[in-house]
Amino acid sequence: MPAIISGYEYDIFISYRQNDNKYDHWVSDFVSRLRLELEATVKDRLTIYFDENVNDGILETHNVDKSLAGKLKSLIFIPVISMTYCDTNSFAWKQEFLPFRESASKDHLGLDIRHSNGNYSSRILPIKIHEIEIDDLRLLEKELAGSLRSVDFIYHSAGVNRPLTPKDDDRPDNHHNLIYRNQINKVANAVKEIIFGIKQLTSASTANITATSASRLTQSISASLPENISYKVINKKAPTVFLAWTSQDLRNKRDEMLLILQKAGFNVIPNYDCPSDEQEFTEKTIDDIGHADCSLHILSHEFGRRFETNDEMSFPQFQLEEASKKSKDSDFHTFIWFTPTPGLEIKPSQARFVNNIRNNISQNMTFSNSPGSMQLVDDIRAIMFREIKEELNMKDTDIFFIFNSQDEQDAQRITDIISSEYPIETMNIMPDGEDEYRELSRQQIPKSKLAVVYFRYAADWALPFIKQIWKQVGGASSTTPILLVGEDDPRTNIARTFKAPKVVSTIVSKDEVPVEIKKVYVKVVEV
Repeated sequence: MPAIISGYEYDIFISYRQNDNKYDHWVSDFVSRLRLELEATVKDRLTIYFDENVNDGILETHNVDKSLAGKLKSLIFIPVISMTYCDTNSFAWKQEFLPFRESASKDHLGLDIRHSNGNYSSRILPIKIHEIEIDDLRLLEKELAGSLRSVDFIYHSAGVNRPLTPKDDDRPDNHHNLIYRNQINKVANAVKEIIFGIKQLTSASTANITATSASRLTQSISASLPENISYKVINKKAPTVFLAWTSQDLRNKRDEMLLILQKAGFNVIPNYDCPSDEQEFTEKTIDDIGHADCSLHILSHEFGRRFETNDEMSFPQFQLEEASKKSKDSDFHTFIWFTPTPGLEIKPSQARFVNNIRNNISQNMTFSNSPGSMQLVDDIRAIMFREIKEELNMKDTDIFFIFNSQDEQDAQRITDIISSEYPIETMNIMPDGEDEYRELSRQQIPKSKLAVVYFRYAADWALPFIKQIWKQVGGASSTTPILLVGEDDPRTNIARTFKAPKVVSTIVSKDEVPVEIKKVYVKVVEV
């Protein structure tokens, strides 16, 4: 089965050194588990090229370039970075890594894929199973034309440098607390994000949409009834957050925070790993902060890497000081999240650093001990989106029906049925500009007797959306009930519910969705 995009042989190409699969078949096990994770993460059935034979099963008498040319014509390239992978004389490096980078840079997709939030991902998605030598890191970063951003499968313990395995999850000496399944899930989510970006790119280039139609999609949301009503979307640029690089013990928490911020409507920079070179680190820190509207600094027990030229200054401290300078001279806001693990001792240098922060909080700075990342992001949103927005001329209606563009066809069928009996306004949320749509929802929901958030394939969008909009319209004190209704196909939707005051959440079959909406609406009117 070919790749999901015409002209490509495989969706994913796995590149590795045979040495890394001999001892315990780690790479083979990784690929098997990744296949299963992708089936539960990506709707499309993705094809993976992985050959367990030495040298790809290619003999010396074969033409290597021609034999691999078709297989390397893949959408995503996953190199397994180990202590031996960055060998410029190895088969994996010469015949796989370099040729893919070269061909992907020149094809119509390009090596870097832009996402709807403005961030970019490389089609080279490294996973790292060893801490590698500095020369190997520099070689990789040179070929990648940027910092190495990898998903790590490394077991961290004193004197140990080996791949992480599922058996390591509960070991007490697993210092960085990496969980194997979580790392597999991160790879699958990264693949999903790249695939979605590629599909957006290809659909944009082939879609037969007139300039007028395209303008209408981005500038307004048309209502089903009456046809002459349209809602103007406020064109407000989403804030950009500089998410500071952290000490190694907080890397997983930073990765989690990056995803939460993006789903909450923020642009997040930088989207690459912390540079290993001190000069490059300082230059990129200053440049990225200069392009941001606010910064978030996550601190814990460790002081972090120190500068060789000044061992009293750490990388996290330098980033915070640069952000603080900007906060004093502009509307730039600096957020500090101190999140130590209970029972662990804070290093003396870190304790002094944190105390100094607390004693010098100034204008446009916020110090938080928030117990969770979601709560912290809500607090950041409250500050960064505090501007008074233009009040739109909303219309009173019976049902306000909200759906994601992924479910447009199914939503149209449902609203056609409902609109024959009740006045209904619909909102089709496109991939970009979610913040504007949330603002529209905040103003329209109080004008409606019932708000409906519907999903079939867009469950990953629906749950975060309803949680945020429920708070914005008053939560338990909202005057308008919200119905979250999803279809039971795909089966994974069965667990996608949200329980809260003034919210009805249900999963039903395709034919029962209109009936369920009408049933809830009748109860609302009776009350």
